Amino acid sequence: MRGRIWPWLLLVLAFLPALLIQRPQERLAPVTSHVFTEVIFQSPGNVDPALASSPADWQVASNVFQTLLTVSPTGRLEPGLASAVSYQGNTVNIELRPARLSNGRRITADLVAEALVRPLVAPVNSSAAQHLLAEVVGTNRFEHGQAHYVQGIAVNGPLSLQLTLKKPVTTTFLQNLANPVLAIVPVSDQSQGGQNWQFTNLIGTGGYALTQWTPGDHLSFSKVSGSGPQAVNLEVYSQLNQALLAYQNGLVNAVPIAPTALSRLTRRELTHVQALTQPGVVTLYINGHQSTAAMSRINIKHWVHNAFRGLLPPLSPSTRLSSHGQGPFVVWVDRTDSQAVQLAQSLVTLSRGRIAIQQTTAAHLATVAKNGQIGAYIGQHRWFTHGTSVELVKRRSFWLFSQSMPHAEVLSHQVLSWHSVP
Repeated sequence: MRGRIWPWLLLVLAFLPALLIQRPQERLAPVTSHVFTEVIFQSPGNVDPALASSPADWQVASNVFQTLLTVSPTGRLEPGLASAVSYQGNTVNIELRPARLSNGRRITADLVAEALVRPLVAPVNSSAAQHLLAEVVGTNRFEHGQAHYVQGIAVNGPLSLQLTLKKPVTTTFLQNLANPVLAIVPVSDQSQGGQNWQFTNLIGTGGYALTQWTPGDHLSFSKVSGSGPQAVNLEVYSQLNQALLAYQNGLVNAVPIAPTALSRLTRRELTHVQALTQPGVVTLYINGHQSTAAMSRINIKHWVHNAFRGLLPPLSPSTRLSSHGQGPFVVWVDRTDSQAVQLAQSLVTLSRGRIAIQQTTAAHLATVAKNGQIGAYIGQHRWFTHGTSVELVKRRSFWLFSQSMPHAEVLSHQVLSWHSVP
């Protein structure tokens, strides 16, 4: 079928003034016979995936909307809303699976094309989406008002799309299509819901629809399709001790636990914690030109056991780290990587003051490591040109559940998939 370029006119029509706004379709009342209640530690501020920036934002956006591709717990790309993706040269061909929005509307290639472009224009203007789609032909011209459509996004059939890039396609770009920022949010959600569309019009393909949102308190969702509980509540708690008290009284089913907070759990609670798999491995990288004498007495097995209270086995077969030289030792860590931070803090305790940690931003850590200015760091990426590395543990997301959840999975940003719990 001859391809046609998705026109700018469709997006203009989608954002017509309020007198064309339709009344949002009524929501189904949540089914109370089976309600799954999850703790969040702040109320969502923006559940538009293109602008989401907090765990609560991602938790809502990722379960209501879907991406074209997904990333498995082991890091493999898998079909999402797309049933098949192929690429050759500079083009990506996408076949969509037959699917419906939670209001019953069928998914079409036109709808998906509109949704991919939506984050690029006002009022969204998502810098993250602009970065992820930067390789698509015509994106830059469209963003700067030099074109009325994105030339590289073409509709080839009712369920067929073609993306044309400025250079040969790589798996990195395909991973961009799995990024939650590019989740398929129908333009009609925004146009028909008006300024407060996020409170009323969250109509995606994720299988859950918003039924109630009380800012600062709770959100309720009803299952429309797929597996999982019939209803989900997100309850806002300001502190972990309050959430644990609710858990102990049977008021909640799931509490996300930061690695640094594992020490605050009782032994009984620890037996109900599940460490859900995420892509990646947390590794200790040691600069070959720096002293490592302070590391010589560290038993890796004991270190990992101490850091995660016995919940995770170490990956490294070695028992102790080799060393050379003398003097104090500093281990650097990205302050936003809670699992790496926990390992670093535990290392300081085990070394009895012979090792210190330095927390910094991810960008600064990458810079000083690449320039060989530091002796060691804990992270996921190798930046030293010389030295050794020791794989410590697999990436995990920790959850305290009220019952065994053998099939529970987490999505990007450590979001719990509601379809994976009973």
